[in-house]
Amino acid sequence: MKKKILILIIFVVIVIILLSIYITSNFNIAKEKERYSEIKEAFKNAVIWKLDATGDSKRHCEENITKEITITADHLINNGYLKKEDMLDTSGKSYCDGYAKTFAVEDCGIDYKLYIKCNDYKTEGYKDYK
Repeated sequence: MKKKILILIIFVVIVIILLSIYITSNFNIAKEKERYSEIKEAFKNAVIWKLDATGDSKRHCEENITKEITITADHLINNGYLKKEDMLDTSGKSYCDGYAKTFAVEDCGIDYKLYIKCNDYKTEGYKDYK
């Protein structure tokens, strides 16, 4: 009887430990996804701000510019559109990198595609240029 109780207690402890690991792991994954969303949002806002502030959207339309323009995170940070802290990776020790490819669209506007690379995250299509 004591042996069965001991085995049951050990089993319950193992189940509790495994559940704790599973819950903690899922919590960390959710926090990382949230942080990467924050990084992408800050980067997107900086790209839009840069395009509006420099008049690139209007110039693309007026001059019928169809070529792609690349805007890097370094450029946005160096010109005050983006804070370096906005690109802080989930580790809190390194920074993500990124760039945006901008291109003209038919309605006389400009569209963009964002690419972000962090230690444990990279958007599809990201290419290292450094």
